[in-house]
Amino acid sequence: MRLALEKHLPNQAQANGIKLSNQAPIIYSIVGDIIKLPIILKPQAKRNQVLGLFNQRLKIAITAPPVDNKANQQLISFIAELLTIKKQQVTIAQGLTNPLKILHLPLMALERLNEILAGVG
Repeated sequence: MRLALEKHLPNQAQANGIKLSNQAPIIYSIVGDIIKLPIILKPQAKRNQVLGLFNQRLKIAITAPPVDNKANQQLISFIAELLTIKKQQVTIAQGLTNPLKILHLPLMALERLNEILAGVG
């Protein structure tokens, strides 16, 4: 799990060996069995990666352009890979045509999400 996370985090976190703490910043909400995760999407980046936290949102870079839903599709694939869940379990609930998005994720991804947030927070 740690190796998969390392290749997507910023270089400074990689250089530090990704010190995952027990205290992850809470930027999401839980409603029933759904995690609502606010993100900022940066399309047309050099590589897919988690850039960090910005204004209480997880900032994510994606290589795909914001054309014909390509960036959204790649975002879903990237998040599913990071959280080790199926693509069908990731939904863009708000912001289909906006870089500010709200993702819906299954509650079973909470532990992995907290690991990622601890690594960037």
